[in-house]
Amino acid sequence: MAETTTDIRQLIRADRTQPDSAAVAHVLTGTIFLGVGAIAAALAVLSMGFPSFIPLGYGVWRAITMLALVMGFATLGLIGATYFALPRLTGARLWNEKLAWAGLVLIAGVTALGMIVVGAGLGDGREPFGLPWWLDLPLLAGLGIPPLVALFTLRYRIEPRTFVTVPYAVTGLAVLPLLYLAGNVPGLGSVAGTVGDLFLTAAYTTVLLLMAIGLGHYAVVRQTEQPLAGRQLSHIAYWSLLFGAGWFGVAQLLGGPIPPWLGTIAAVLGLGLPVGLVAASAGFFSTIEGRWIEEDRVEPVAMLSVAGLCFGTVVAVLAALAGFRSAGHLVAFTSFWEGIVFGFVLGALPLLTGAVLIHAIPRMTGRSLFSRAQAGRAVRFIVFGAGGLVVFLVAAGLITGYSWAGGSFTGAFAAVGEGWDPAMGPSRGFLLLAAIAGIVVSLGNLSLASLIIRTLTRGTVTTQEVLVTVEEP
Repeated sequence: MAETTTDIRQLIRADRTQPDSAAVAHVLTGTIFLGVGAIAAALAVLSMGFPSFIPLGYGVWRAITMLALVMGFATLGLIGATYFALPRLTGARLWNEKLAWAGLVLIAGVTALGMIVVGAGLGDGREPFGLPWWLDLPLLAGLGIPPLVALFTLRYRIEPRTFVTVPYAVTGLAVLPLLYLAGNVPGLGSVAGTVGDLFLTAAYTTVLLLMAIGLGHYAVVRQTEQPLAGRQLSHIAYWSLLFGAGWFGVAQLLGGPIPPWLGTIAAVLGLGLPVGLVAASAGFFSTIEGRWIEEDRVEPVAMLSVAGLCFGTVVAVLAALAGFRSAGHLVAFTSFWEGIVFGFVLGALPLLTGAVLIHAIPRMTGRSLFSRAQAGRAVRFIVFGAGGLVVFLVAAGLITGYSWAGGSFTGAFAAVGEGWDPAMGPSRGFLLLAAIAGIVVSLGNLSLASLIIRTLTRGTVTTQEVLVTVEEP
């Protein structure tokens, strides 16, 4: 069919009573945040390597990056993907589409305003988003709407069987507001507040990975037309990721004033993260076996899914190893953990979420993928850029940890005051290399955002799915 273009305003102003309108709006809004977050991430890593070169400083740019990529892109994108998948898996229309739109307005509006507020220096400085309390409340309300929509959609389900995607997606939607509430409890002491902040950062990211993997099961099965292999593996991944969520955040404080038993629990339960990702990877590999190639080219959804899972597994193994006491004391309070967080936020999450969105967009909008070649380039930039960023930040963290330990043991210097420069000097070269890798991965995320927008506006016409529900007499 002839290629046509779509005015972006038509996507925003579409009839909100049409099926998938809320899902498309979430995907489009999340993609805009992906582009903004990619630029903020580049500035964040540059400010780490060149502190006096970038205004505002690393802490502010990091909070803006987390807001844009975690809350703006991943959260909204996966909510939209859930709104796309649930009616197709239940046979029921999405419940209360107008309420779903209200949730989008709340989350997107608070996220955009929060980026401005944090950039202006009015945030509260807490991990991971730094939002003041008067923005936490409407954001929590916005996060509470998607699970309500999902549960009432399930209430009117027609399909008797439950595909594995449903518990993944619905559990994720239900847990996100609970995590946000637990991570922003007021009146805590400094130690308890820091533990809560780091646990929220790790747990929120892990639950988003859980949702992306669950929705990826649906996308890969539909895209490759292969039956799901190893349903038991998906159950192992589900429970392992739930039990492993958040503990690599607590492990970051092993060198600090936390009880020894808390570090032990973090080390043991933290193993659930790599176990879950390994199980999910095995299930995906078994499902797409023999269907990597489509028309002599690599299938994009399979490519992004496998790349995201493999990359996420490597990062999860590093996080789990550093959760044990001997390693944890060495790398605590170093850039090692920034490498873990950025590995998930800039690498695994965009790849896995992108795979789901690339599958969903043609079926929701009737527009085919704009360019397979651009999808391949985006994957290469993200994998190599995020891989380099993780390697260099982890290496800088290890060198810093050995430098601190060596200076303390020998009495040569202490990593405070005048001793800070000799303590940090050996790792600065790796931070500069990490800044370069950060620019590469930011370009990859910008390419992914461009691909999604171009698919929505310039993709060639293809078949669009329309859900037809059967009303019971």
